[in-house]
Amino acid sequence: MERLNLRQPSKYDYSDEADSCEQNINFYCVSEGATEESYLYGLRNNKKELQIRNNVFINVIEKTEENETYSYPVQLVNACLYYMGCMKEDGTKIPKEDWDKNSKWDGYKREIDKVCVLFDRDFRDLEKVLPDIIDNCCEYGIEMVMSNPNFELWLLMHFPNIEKYDKKQIKENKKNIRYQFDENASKKKKFLEIEVGKLAGGYTKGSKIKFERFIDGIDLAIKQAKNFEEEPEKLVDEIGTSMGKLIEEMKS
Repeated sequence: MERLNLRQPSKYDYSDEADSCEQNINFYCVSEGATEESYLYGLRNNKKELQIRNNVFINVIEKTEENETYSYPVQLVNACLYYMGCMKEDGTKIPKEDWDKNSKWDGYKREIDKVCVLFDRDFRDLEKVLPDIIDNCCEYGIEMVMSNPNFELWLLMHFPNIEKYDKKQIKENKKNIRYQFDENASKKKKFLEIEVGKLAGGYTKGSKIKFERFIDGIDLAIKQAKNFEEEPEKLVDEIGTSMGKLIEEMKS
């Protein structure tokens, strides 16, 4: 099995946060690319303003340098299973009684901490492997945070009037056709990427975002997400995202 390697969670100074008698909960978040990672860092770095609980620690798990462009969702899930101690490098499942001694994350508390995998529904041929992904996430307690068609829908929800968009247009998310009339227009950008760019003062899929352009709209995004599908298993066919549910979990 070709294994995707992950970096150890980066250390973050939480010392200025208020003391809490509640037990700390780590969210280990593994995602497809730089856009999602930078958004997660934004959540982590603005916990107080976003009213995320003091006892929640957000660990953004980046891919190692040789795997930075590798984002196939199956590999993301398998990487989590390896680092959780549930799977060997060759893909062999490890007996449950040996999980703890094989865990690769320092301080990982299996019964308390959350492991989350973020990916897009529109990944090519994903429907062929989604049943296995869903089964593994259910069996091993991994939270599947999927967006249909992609993460850009979640970003678009940070701005008012999401209902003005036709759901069919969102689901199809067609490539830009302006280039047929304007030689300076991008041939690669799709509908949602273009719309986010218009409202956020610029945006390029796969790149780090300027989180300050989205932070004030997070509560609105959570609210607007409820007008779409949020349950991961139903997002296989329906448009929506479970990002709002993830943030609500961090806040509640």
